[in-house]
Amino acid sequence: MGGTVSVLIGVAVGVPAVTGFLANGESELSLLLSSLAFSLGGGYAVLFPGIRVCRGTLHILRDWKRHPLSGKALWILSHAVAVTGLAVCILAGGGSPSLPGLLVWLFMGPYLALTGWAAAVLGMAANVRLLAGELGANDNAGLPDDAKAPRR
Repeated sequence: MGGTVSVLIGVAVGVPAVTGFLANGESELSLLLSSLAFSLGGGYAVLFPGIRVCRGTLHILRDWKRHPLSGKALWILSHAVAVTGLAVCILAGGGSPSLPGLLVWLFMGPYLALTGWAAAVLGMAANVRLLAGELGANDNAGLPDDAKAPRR
């Protein structure tokens, strides 16, 4: 949660820096550096733990139909943010060559945070499926022969 809040703070601090650049052609360095630190630092603070949630191998595309809707929505939203950020940076580069450098972490932080949350949700769902499969395979373990469930 702290990483997500950090990303939001970074974006909130970065927007005035970008608007100041658009108005004056310059931006305050303290706003830019704090925006960079909060946005990227928070994004990575969400991404790395999110990736480590899954105990096994997470197959995003192969298991797409088995993933929860919330994980799929976060995954799609993260990629939409990345593509939108790329398009905005390309279009902004035509007006000013310095502007894409100011915009990149305003999109990068949210992309990293959304990807981290998506990986956490999808990884947890994969863990639940893995655990359910292990429990299903060992239903009869340790039971006497007359108490075992019939094979399916």
